[in-house]
Amino acid sequence: MKTLKRVSLYVFSTIALTLVTQAAFGWGFWAHKTINKEAVTLLPEPLKSFYEEHADFVIAHSVDPDMRRGEWKNEGNYHYMDMDDYGTYPNFKVPHTYEEAVKKYGEEAVIKDGMVPWRVGLDVDSLSAAMKAHDIPLVLHLSADLGHYVADMHVPLHATKNYDGQFTGNIGVHFRWETGIPAHFGMDYTFGGLDSAHYIKDPVGHALGILTHSYSLLDRVFRADSLAKVGIPKDDLYKIETKDGRKEYIYSGEYYRKFNKELDGMVESQIRAATTAVASYWYTAWVNAGKPKFW
Repeated sequence: MKTLKRVSLYVFSTIALTLVTQAAFGWGFWAHKTINKEAVTLLPEPLKSFYEEHADFVIAHSVDPDMRRGEWKNEGNYHYMDMDDYGTYPNFKVPHTYEEAVKKYGEEAVIKDGMVPWRVGLDVDSLSAAMKAHDIPLVLHLSADLGHYVADMHVPLHATKNYDGQFTGNIGVHFRWETGIPAHFGMDYTFGGLDSAHYIKDPVGHALGILTHSYSLLDRVFRADSLAKVGIPKDDLYKIETKDGRKEYIYSGEYYRKFNKELDGMVESQIRAATTAVASYWYTAWVNAGKPKFW
């Protein structure tokens, strides 16, 4: 995992008919901040009190990994994994470590296919070390980062090479699912009844399980997008705006209402699942550190 170093940008998608700048961001800012915020409430004491004290930081910096894509090498590749390049659902054969994957497939192919489960595993170890060292600033930065990557794994479009529906006639669906739907309906989402944080014995293996489940939702995503467009005249489906010389396709409220109905609560369900997972990964790092009182 030491080979996963941080330096400058790898652009993994620039697809026509997509809000390219916004679509590159996992979940959208509102969702990432909300997930980290709600994850704090699921922690046990005394860890909960520490994160509550620093909640503003962990929430505000939950979007840092998206903001630094132009500064860190391969940052874009830390947010996803093309599971379909490792076999077929549900029997994906992803090596457990980055080094094993590189040995088997070559570094270029492994980076291109995404590295999020290994990024999560590395950040859990780094967070645990920071907790042991009582390095509070680093604990907070790593917690915010880890929350972001864990949340991104719950986006179905982050688990496939068909990440924007470009192979199924659903171009632009990435943004519409992960940012458009929460923007229209997120304020009605509820977070009651979520499972409390639990210990994750195998952070990388657990991450691969999350990605496998996310992949299983893809057919529903593409079908919902296609059905949502049925019966809406093209002129009413979206409007085109030009910003910074780039065309942006702004889909209508009618489309989003239909898309949301066809998804039948999927986005809210994935955000809720991501919230418990984020809390559990933070808790796991703390347990692995020996449950220190580092504040």
